[in-house]
Amino acid sequence: MSNRRQNHFAPFIAGILAWLIPGAGHVYLKRTLRGIIICVCINGLFWTGVAFGGIFTVEPLRERWWFTAHMCTGVSGVSAWYRQEQYRRMITDNFKDDRLRTPTPPPATRRNPHLNGKWWQTYKQALVDEGLNLSYPSSVVARAYAGVAGMLNLMCIFDAVMLATMGSAGEPARKKREEEEA
Repeated sequence: MSNRRQNHFAPFIAGILAWLIPGAGHVYLKRTLRGIIICVCINGLFWTGVAFGGIFTVEPLRERWWFTAHMCTGVSGVSAWYRQEQYRRMITDNFKDDRLRTPTPPPATRRNPHLNGKWWQTYKQALVDEGLNLSYPSSVVARAYAGVAGMLNLMCIFDAVMLATMGSAGEPARKKREEEEA
């Protein structure tokens, strides 16, 4: 048993880092190889989904559950959403109808989008009137790729927090692993 004092903030720090940049929580816990693999796989999966579906894959207005999953990828999800909002604002600034210049629906629509689809239909019609036809992903494949990346990162966040809670920093020693397997 080690006489080292355990850092009580380690689980919190590992969790925040693991959310911000997938794999960073594991790197913080000195599990560098695992952290690099997590980072490459999760970011690759997320950005592949965005590449398949375009900038409007991360859609908070109509796809709330997918959007929640996308936000689990941390900086990648937030940056894709921010970029999407920039594009939406560029488009809506040119609308002739003042009610549609704001890229978000009125509060009643945000609470229950299924009851008030009128805003969305008006928004889509305004896009057509302006000669714009935003092509959203025709299937859920793009959103699924990006959403699965978020859910996988959620499990990796949990793993990093649990490793930090147990005080497991660094890779397990090779001899100990071989002895445990025998």
